Amino acid sequence: MNGTERLITDAVDERADDLTAFFQQFVRCRSFTGQEAEAANLLMEGLRARGFTDIELVERTPGRPNVLGRIRGARDGPTYTFNGHLDVLPPQENSSWPHDPFGACIEDGRIYGRGTVDMKSGTFGSFFAGLVFSSLGVPIRGSVLFTAVCDELVCGRDGVLYLLEKGIIKKNHPEDFGINCEPTNLNEINMATKGVLRADITVTGKGAFGARPYLGINAINHAASLILEIKRLDERLRGDPRLKHPLLEPPSVLAAMINGGEASNLVPERCKLTVTRRLHPRETMEGCLNEYRDIIERLRSEDPEFKADVVPWEGFRPPVEVPAGAPVVSAFVRAHKLVTGRDLPMTGSEGGTDASHVVAQTGIPMPVYGPGDYRLLGTVDENVRISDLLDAVKVYALTIYYMLGL
Repeated sequence: MNGTERLITDAVDERADDLTAFFQQFVRCRSFTGQEAEAANLLMEGLRARGFTDIELVERTPGRPNVLGRIRGARDGPTYTFNGHLDVLPPQENSSWPHDPFGACIEDGRIYGRGTVDMKSGTFGSFFAGLVFSSLGVPIRGSVLFTAVCDELVCGRDGVLYLLEKGIIKKNHPEDFGINCEPTNLNEINMATKGVLRADITVTGKGAFGARPYLGINAINHAASLILEIKRLDERLRGDPRLKHPLLEPPSVLAAMINGGEASNLVPERCKLTVTRRLHPRETMEGCLNEYRDIIERLRSEDPEFKADVVPWEGFRPPVEVPAGAPVVSAFVRAHKLVTGRDLPMTGSEGGTDASHVVAQTGIPMPVYGPGDYRLLGTVDENVRISDLLDAVKVYALTIYYMLGL
């Protein structure tokens, strides 16, 4: 370990108690999607009070904040973009939690609470790494941009899509790069990410009095046929050798939500099915929508009374893949080994992240690496090890030094 590496890692350890207490405050903010302002203000003001002053809020919609922090280098060079989000999933019934989901309780070296995994630990860790690194005065070229966005959990337009639209995140330099800080349990770096396409398929029948069902067309019955076809499509996708990927599980399609019927004594006139598709980098949004259209046409050919329409949701996340030879990947492999003593395997991510938008729209390589066990995401035992949070801060700060240090 050289002098600068030791300086960085020691600085994180010296701030460990303050980091932990600050993070507990952050977890206690109930930053559900649409309610991120408290967490954004706490993060911004807390960092400013600790000396990280180049930080601001930007909004498309009032009350929907995105926090931006910057470190500006002494010379021209690439921009290193860190990406994370502020919003968290709602908790299950509070009575089922062994700890208060917004208490940020510490037990056996872990902080418990909703959002500790998805993804306040990664978001907070990146900004705290910026605070530590900037305080040390290590000279760099280029710049570092830290982003904590709203709206991620619903693929909304007020978060990273707004930053891309406004050119806040863009490729200005051929060597620009980034990292998304979603949880990988500090055991892997995700190089490929599945895309996420949600669509509503509305089946239209004909209403009638329930006592005379022969005068109507039952939209729920037709939706049942559609669901069976969606299930068969999923089986075909999972078994198609042409869709195998070295880093990803097979693509999939899921009938996720259903809503139909008007009253218990009426033949249902409409039934809406929400379908979620996870697609590989070689697949396209239009190709997936055509799969649904083909199913509808086949069902219509079998039953002329079958009628359905497909409408994709906004916020499509494209599937992406980062080249294994990207320099930022080597920097993470090196920093991870120094901090944890472990090798860092390259893997793929089953869930979508905002990195997909960044990679697809700008070409900036942005793999995924962060603290938190993704298997705990959305569970009542959601927690992060304090040691992992500290290690993540060290790794993030070291990669700034490796990639931009003069």
